[in-house]
Amino acid sequence: MEQRPFVDRNQLIGFALIGAILLGTSYWASTMEPAPQPEQSAEVESAAAPKAESALGDTLNAAQDTAAAEQEFVLENKDVRYVISNLGGQIKYVELKQYRDWQGKPLRLVDQNQVLEGLPAAAMVATQTGSSLTLRSDVGTTWSYELPAEGYGLKWALQTPSTGDLSLTWKQAGIRHEKSLKNEATNTSIYYFENAEAERSSLSDGSDDDESAENVGWVAHKQQYFSSIFQADQGFTQVALSTRTPDDTLHSRLFSSELTIKATNGVAQASGIWYHGPNHYQTLKTFDRSFDEVIPFGWGIFGWIGKYIVSPLFNWLDGYGMNYGIIILLMAALIKLALSPLTFSSYKSMAKMRVLKPEMDELNEKFKDADPTKKQQETMALYQKAGVNPLGGCIPQLLSLPILIAMFRFFPVSIELRQQAFLWADDLSSYDSILSLPFEIPFYGAHVSLFTLLMAISTFLYTKFNNSMTPTSGNSMMQQQMLIIQYVMPFMLLVWFNNYSSGLSYYYFISNVLTFGQQWVIKEFFIDENAIRAKIDETKAKGGSQSRFAKKMNEMLEANKEAGNRRARRSK
Repeated sequence: MEQRPFVDRNQLIGFALIGAILLGTSYWASTMEPAPQPEQSAEVESAAAPKAESALGDTLNAAQDTAAAEQEFVLENKDVRYVISNLGGQIKYVELKQYRDWQGKPLRLVDQNQVLEGLPAAAMVATQTGSSLTLRSDVGTTWSYELPAEGYGLKWALQTPSTGDLSLTWKQAGIRHEKSLKNEATNTSIYYFENAEAERSSLSDGSDDDESAENVGWVAHKQQYFSSIFQADQGFTQVALSTRTPDDTLHSRLFSSELTIKATNGVAQASGIWYHGPNHYQTLKTFDRSFDEVIPFGWGIFGWIGKYIVSPLFNWLDGYGMNYGIIILLMAALIKLALSPLTFSSYKSMAKMRVLKPEMDELNEKFKDADPTKKQQETMALYQKAGVNPLGGCIPQLLSLPILIAMFRFFPVSIELRQQAFLWADDLSSYDSILSLPFEIPFYGAHVSLFTLLMAISTFLYTKFNNSMTPTSGNSMMQQQMLIIQYVMPFMLLVWFNNYSSGLSYYYFISNVLTFGQQWVIKEFFIDENAIRAKIDETKAKGGSQSRFAKKMNEMLEANKEAGNRRARRSK
């Protein structure tokens, strides 16, 4: 029989296609995010206020175009400070007192970068009593605002004459708050809650998009860690939503939301909550209006795990006041402990396959020229006699995959990690740069994140160790390509994660280290391959033990064989 080279033409084509797919995926992902922008110096950033106005074009100035003198009124508590103008009742400034931006300056969600169009911009007569403010115009429009004694959520009420349904256009330029503008912009969009379906929908994250809907309970101009949520108790009958990419590095996204309020007997009136605050799950949950849906934990089981398992575990550990790096380490350890039965099952299955490897090699040599179906049947017969499930090592790992994906979604949206330092990382919610490069590497960036580097190295070592512990038979093209993909993946992770949350990379690194330790303990103290060999021999002596998987596999092989025989008979 002709000896084939280790890498033939078909393999080279396969490898080239795999590389093209990986590079294409990276390029597609980069096109879904804003192009990286240079970090701005403090001197440039100080010009945020006038830039915020220009980001909205002339709409802000038009909304305040009046000859009347402007007055400003302040509503504040220990958490938030509002400045409201008597010209049309516009909210001019909103400062979150418990937070700072990435340069350590006071964090403002509104800094003359928001306007609500659709009402007269004339001066209004204001009456302020403590934390309540009422503004009335001579045309019959009334705005009422009330701020709670603590926490977030400005209560509002509006009443105005209207010949038809009232259309308000809420425009806002999202101010940049985070060190990585790219990450912040990618996680910024408009979210809204559809009352009829009782579910949250959204526009595309990090890209220009438009959408319209009916019977909407609230609309959120959602940024990575902070949101402005406009909620109406009566609901908005219609909304037309739009996001655009700004042309500067001081803003994450331009929002525009057209909100329709139903009018009855010539009067439009509505009330609700105007939330300006952090995307903190427990805080948003207290409003009991599904505001917590602005936190994208993920869909399906991944979101369920993030919201009901990972988040409560994180909050429980957070209650002890420990450093967040220690909390992440403890989370990784507790999750590994909870998954240890699956890990043990997987490792034991791999040990059985290692014990069977000499017999598998003999079988492959015996049937190397035989029909592939015949070879598969003999292989399954060997598994049946030995009582081994060939997927026993894969299924437990697949069952743990949803937790890894839930963690991937959890860390980038956890405001608790924002600006929290650990070791060399000054902000666990952003990248941990230990070296700034004088140039930018495509798809990678202009810095080196150490936690990402450690994560990639540990993933490579884990892959190498796992492959050495997992027996393989034959030298098929598919096996060779799978090995290459496995070894290339850590380097792809190095590229993908370089700009991600350092807390996420740190978690994956710790998880890999704990896995090494866990497997060493299992191998040294719980797995005896001689005992496994004896058990397999005992099972063979009894005539074997067929698992449901093996039974199903045999049925499929028999069906394929019979189908092939029928095709052969028809061809004759």
